[in-house]
Amino acid sequence: MKVLQLCRLTVGVVCFALVPSIFHAQTGSTTSTTAPNFNNVGSSGSLFLKIGVGARAAGMGGAYSALADDITALFWNPAGIAHLKGVNASATYTSYIAGINHNFIGAVLPISERYRFGVSLVVLDNGPLQKSTIQKDINAGTFNANDLSFGITLAGALTDRFSFGATLKYVHNSILDNSADGIAFDAGSLYQTDFYHLKISLALTNLGPDRNFQGNSLSIVAQDNTINSTSRGLDATLVTSNFSLPLSFRIGVATDVFQGAMEDQKLNVAFDFAAHSDGPETYNIGGEYVWNDLLAIRAGYGFNQDQLGLGLGAGFKYKTEDFLGTIDYGINTTKNFGLIHRISVSAAFQ
Repeated sequence: MKVLQLCRLTVGVVCFALVPSIFHAQTGSTTSTTAPNFNNVGSSGSLFLKIGVGARAAGMGGAYSALADDITALFWNPAGIAHLKGVNASATYTSYIAGINHNFIGAVLPISERYRFGVSLVVLDNGPLQKSTIQKDINAGTFNANDLSFGITLAGALTDRFSFGATLKYVHNSILDNSADGIAFDAGSLYQTDFYHLKISLALTNLGPDRNFQGNSLSIVAQDNTINSTSRGLDATLVTSNFSLPLSFRIGVATDVFQGAMEDQKLNVAFDFAAHSDGPETYNIGGEYVWNDLLAIRAGYGFNQDQLGLGLGAGFKYKTEDFLGTIDYGINTTKNFGLIHRISVSAAFQ
C-alpha cells in the first residue's frame, strides 16, 4: 500500500513541477542551467506581498506552507486554518532591512464544525524618506511611502485529511500623495497522506489585475510655446505605467520524522518549492525540534535567492485547559543588509 502511495506522490510532484514553465511562458523568460535567472526581477510591484509572515516560518527558512497550522497560514496557505480550534489571534512585528517595519495581525474564528473565517492585515512602513530634488536642496523635506494589504479568508476541511482555503484581499500602495489600489486573490489546499503522515501543500498567491499609480502630484502645468508664439501654461497629467502583482505558486511537503517513536518529542522537517512571475524559482528547507509541545528550536535555509539565506528561531508555548499562548522569535541573514528580526505572539481560546 505504501509503495502505491509513493507512486501517486511521485506522479503528483512531477505534474506540479511543470507549473514553473507556465510562469516563464507568460513572461517570455528563459532559464539558465548554470545560474539563477533574474531576467524578470523588477517586473512587478507591491513586492511587500512577498515578505514572509511569522517568526516560526522565518526560523525555518521559509519552508512552511505545508506545516502552517496557525494564523500565519493566512499568508502561506489559507487552507492551513481549516483545523484551528476556538478563537485565534496573532501578531508579528518584523524589523526589516534599511529601517523598514513590517507588521502582521490576524484572527480566525469557527463558523461551523468544518469551516473557519479569517481576517488579516499586513502593513509595510518605510518611515519618513528624504526628498531629493534636481537642485539638491537638503531642506526639501520628507515624504511617506507605505503599503497595506487587508484580507478575508474562508477555509474548510472537507475531510480530516483534506482542506482548502481562499483569500480575497485589498492591496494599497502609496507614495507621497499618489496611490495604487486593487484586489488580489490567494488559494490553497492541504492534504495529509497515509505515507508517514506526509503533508502536501499547494498554494497560489497574489493573483490579480494590473494597476497603476494615480494622485494629485501627477498633475502638472506644461509650457506650450506654439500658440501665437506666446508662452502659456497648459494643465496636464503624467500617466504612469501599469504594473503587475508578484504572482507565486508554491508546493510544500512536511512530516514529523519521529512519527511518535520519541515520547513527547517531534522533529518536523519541511521543504518548499516556489515559482515566481518576477524571478527565479526558489527552494526552502527547514526543521523544527519540539520538546513536550512546550519548547521549539528551528533552523532553515533558502536557496536560489538574491538576499535571504539562513533562518534560526525558537518558540515557547503556555497551555491551560482552555487557553494556548505562544511566543516565537526568528532571525534571517541577508547577503548585504544585515539581519532581519521577527517576533510573533499568538493566543487561542478554546
